[in-house]
Parts: sequence; structure tokens; C-alpha cells
Amino acid sequence: MISFYSRWLSLMRIARNHGGYFVTTFINSSLPLLFLPILTRYLEPAEYANIALFNFYLALSNSLSGTSIPVVISKNFFDHSKEYIAKIIGNSIRVVFFFSLITTILLASIYKYIGPFLDLPLTWLLLIPWGSFFYIILSMALSVHRNEKKVLIFSYHKIGNTLINILFSLAFIVILMWGWQGRVMGVLISYFFSAICALYYLIKHKYLNISFSKKITKNILNVVIPLMVNAFQSVIISRIGIFFMQLYFEKELLGIYSVAYQISYFVHLLFLTISFSWSPYVYEQISKPEKLNLERFVKLFYGISFILFLGVVIISSFSGIILKIFTTAEYYGATEFISWLSIGVFFNGLYIFLLPILMKKEKQKEVSIISLINMILMIGLNILFIDLFGYIGVAYAFCAIYFLMFLPIMILTQKVFPLPWVKSIKFWK
Repeated sequence: MISFYSRWLSLMRIARNHGGYFVTTFINSSLPLLFLPILTRYLEPAEYANIALFNFYLALSNSLSGTSIPVVISKNFFDHSKEYIAKIIGNSIRVVFFFSLITTILLASIYKYIGPFLDLPLTWLLLIPWGSFFYIILSMALSVHRNEKKVLIFSYHKIGNTLINILFSLAFIVILMWGWQGRVMGVLISYFFSAICALYYLIKHKYLNISFSKKITKNILNVVIPLMVNAFQSVIISRIGIFFMQLYFEKELLGIYSVAYQISYFVHLLFLTISFSWSPYVYEQISKPEKLNLERFVKLFYGISFILFLGVVIISSFSGIILKIFTTAEYYGATEFISWLSIGVFFNGLYIFLLPILMKKEKQKEVSIISLINMILMIGLNILFIDLFGYIGVAYAFCAIYFLMFLPIMILTQKVFPLPWVKSIKFWK
């Protein structure tokens, strides 16, 4: 009998404990993928490219506006009174507002110098920091819901935001024919309405106190600023290829690449749903090292890695069919990128699976250094590979960098928490 199955059952037990959040995350991540056929039928590749650029700049803005503030809320939620949490949230909103305002002023001031490189109209760029502001307010409320263990309310707010996003986008693109601007406007409106609902909930349940506290603000910044660097690095590593694609090539090609990136997200969705159960399982197991069977632990890691690898094989093998189902003929060229992007996502998944071990062993600093080095490497690899291989070099760089991230993380994990990788290869008893 294959011993992997018994370990998989233990992971499923963990999944049941987090079932509501698991299902919500899966549904919420799937909806944009199901929306892809409509986008590609109503938008030309060049228009789709503008959406990809906007999403990239929005992700950068989120990382620089305090997207890690929910960590501050969760860190203090069970150790302090509701009144103190309300002050944290109130002062956090003030911090995010300040970051968003500074970003807006900077963009307006230097746009004439960097505008040609960013390749989006100033009006839309200036709206991005405020999209981040609304997004982070929603994230604060979602953090409160999770810590309160209110699964249904968490689901309503999270899935509701995505549905508002899609419905407004459909109206703007299909009915009003606003093109890529309609899709971008749908994103911004959904964050605005979701932030209003989030604020209503926080006020109603006395989780919002806007009185200024220098001490609390300082504590927030002490957590957020270091994590801001990590969040920024993560966005650069995962999405900088979008920037280089528009910088070196035509927007039509960026649109095709962006669809390939979206299709490869199926693999990302797979490891996202697995990691939702895997992470708490790892934290629990490492907390009781005397009871941990290391060989079984590694076999389970091999099992979930195999599932992820199987996802890569399926997406790569059937990419042509998937593109015919989800897109139009203009986007069929995306198949050239999908395999390399999917392999990159695979190594990113292995990296994420190992990360809880390093977090539990307080190796955040080392992980940050590895991320920083790889961010610099990612920029260099894109420039080098584009010069050597042309546009496909962007996909090569994406794949290579996640492999190069996985290797040092694997070595560091083995150093701080030795595991029997070779001995555990034998699956049959």
C-alpha cells in the first residue's frame, strides 16, 4: 500500500478545519480565470496588454502602500482588547492614506520623465494609489473576519468584491464598449464599494477608532516597512517580465504573453489551494518535533509536489486546447510561453511549500536577502535573455529565477531543519 495516502489524509483533515476559507479562496481565484474568454473576445491583444500593465502597477502600489498591514492586525488581535485593535485599524488607515498621497504626488511630479516607460495615461496611473488605498481597507476587514472566525462574512466580502469587479467590467466592456478602460474601471469601482462595506462593518462592530496614536503608528511602521520591501520584491520577481515585454516589444505581444501568464495561473491556483492546508499543517508539526515523523513528512511534501507537477504537465500538454476554449485566434501564440511560465510557477510552489519551515525557524532575514538577490537577478536575466533569445527570453527568465530562488531556500531549509530527502523516496512499504 502506498504510504503517501495516509499522509494525504492527514492533510485533508487540516483542510477541513479551514474548509470555508479554502473554498472561498478557490472560488475567488477561479472567477477571474472564467472571465478570460469574455475579455479576449472583446479586447484586442494590445488592449489586454494595457490591463496587464495596470495590474502590474497596481500590485506594485499595493506593496508600497502597506499591503502587509493585516499582519499587524492578526499579530495583535488575540493579545489586546478590541479598543486597541480599533486604534490599530484607525491609525493604519491614516498610514495607508499618507502612503497613497505621497505616491500620487510623486507620480504626478515625475510622469513627464518616466511616462514613456510606464506606457499608460497619467489619469489612470494617478488612480492606482487610491485603488490600493481601498484594497488595503478591504484587506483589514478580511483580516478581522478571519481572526473572528466568521467564515461566511469573510466569504461574502471577498467573493462579493470579485463579483462586483466582474459585473461592472462586463457592463463597461460588453455594453458600453469602453475597451480596456472599462476593465480597469471595474477593478477600481469594486475596491471602492468593498472598502465602503468594510468600513461600515468595522464601524458597526466598533473596530475603528481614528484617534491618532504616535506609539501605535510607530509600531505599525516597524512591521509594515520591512515587510513592504519583501512585498515589493515579490511583485518585481513575479511580474517584471510584463514591464520588459512592453519596453522591448509591441503591445500586441505583451497582450499574448499576459494571456499565457493568466493560463499558467491555473498551476498557481493549484498550489495556492494546497498551501492553504499545508502551511498550518507544517506549523503544527514543527511545533511538536518529538512527535514528528520526518520520513512521513517528506513523503507528504513529495506527494503535494507531484500533484503540482502533474498540473504543469496537464497545462503544458493541453495549452493549445485551453487557448481555443478560453481565447480567440489572436491569442493562440500564447502557447509558446505557457510551458515555461508553468514550470516557473511549479518552482515557486516548491519555494512556498518550504517557506513555513523557515518562518517557524525565524529565518525571515535570510529569506529577504535571497529575495533581494533574486529580484536583482530577475532584472538582469530579462535584459540578458531578451538580447539572446528575443521575446521568449522573458518566459525563460521567469522560469530560471524561480528555480534559482528554490535552490537556496532548499539548502537553507536543510541546514536549519534537516530532512531525509533521499531516504524518503521509497513510497512502498
